[in-house]
Formats: sequence, structure tokens, C-alpha cells
Amino acid sequence: MKKGTKRASSMSQIIRDYAKENPGLGPTQIANNLVAQGHKAYPALVSQALGKTGKKRGRKAVAKRGRKPAAVKATATGELNMLSLKAASDLIKASGSAEEAIASIRTYQKISAMFQ
Repeated sequence: MKKGTKRASSMSQIIRDYAKENPGLGPTQIANNLVAQGHKAYPALVSQALGKTGKKRGRKAVAKRGRKPAAVKATATGELNMLSLKAASDLIKASGSAEEAIASIRTYQKISAMFQ
């Protein structure tokens, strides 16, 4: 027995034993019943004692994300990469047709020219 303690077994062991005898009780009910028996117990202590059941707790391994795709740009020679083609395709689908997409690009150019 450790120096300065009054009981031979630990409170956590008492809680685990009581929980094993009464498996349907929750932490608050176990704490109330142990207090009625004269032990100093509270729900947080009960949860802590029951939570350490030999399982390792810790952070789950999370898969790391791959590299982000490169920005959608045309190369210096004017060639388009696949990301550029995908972005252009999405713009056409959102606009409704290629002509409307071109019209919206021209409108964007006019508006951006006003703010320069």
C-alpha cells in the first residue's frame, strides 16, 4: 500500500469491478451507487476508469494528400494542358454553349480593362 493511502485497492479498480458486476449502468449511476457505499466517486472519474480497458487510444492514421494539381495555364508556346482543357470544358457546360462562353470571356475582358 502506498504511503498516505487509506485503502489497499485503487478507486479505478473499485469502479471497474462494480461496472463488471453491473454492466447495464452508466457512469452517473455507477458514481451515485459508489457514493452511497461510501466511496468518493464522480462520473468523470468513472468514465476515465472505464475508458482505459487496455485499448490503445490515439490519433488514427490519416492518409496524406497527394500533390495539388498545377495551376490551369497555357504554356509559353500556347499549348494547353489537360487541366486547361477540363476548365474550358466546365466553362462551356456552365455557359450553355461555346459561343456563350466566348461572349462571357469577352465581357470579362472588357470589365477587367475598365479597372486597370
